[in-house]
Amino acid sequence: MDRDTVDVFLPDPDECYERLRRARFGATVSCVYCGESEPVIKKGTTGKGAQQYRCKDCETYFNDLTGTVFDNRKFPIEEMFYMIKEMRSVPTAQIASELERDYEAVLNFRHDLQELCGERDDLTLSDVCEADEIYVTAGEKGIEKEDESPRSRGLKKRGEDASNQTNRQS
Repeated sequence: MDRDTVDVFLPDPDECYERLRRARFGATVSCVYCGESEPVIKKGTTGKGAQQYRCKDCETYFNDLTGTVFDNRKFPIEEMFYMIKEMRSVPTAQIASELERDYEAVLNFRHDLQELCGERDDLTLSDVCEADEIYVTAGEKGIEKEDESPRSRGLKKRGEDASNQTNRQS
């Protein structure tokens, strides 16, 4: 997929910010530092398009991305949303190639997301579960036994001395 095709599938940045805002703050934006919601006022937007706010109570500035996994990233918000959507089914190298981004940067973002999500203990599998790349050990070949010495090379069977070999040269 080329960049022009990917651009068609990228979400609208304004919709991304609105969705993030609703998920993070709900109906009323509250200060990410002091938690107050009444004295928060809008103060323009950042260079990336995130709404910026000022809290009158603690007199701090923050924006939609402050304190999130999206904060201090060089990716535009729509690309980060695209990465999140695609990371379950598409390899990191392919996402980096489609977005024409550095593989390491995309991989670091993916790792940060995975770390943020953490391990899920409440996950239970039911019904039919499919798994790929399962390796089943078929036998004990290659497993060393503690009470036996390893076999030496050649045709000699274990416990048999060299004089009883059938392939002797005369």
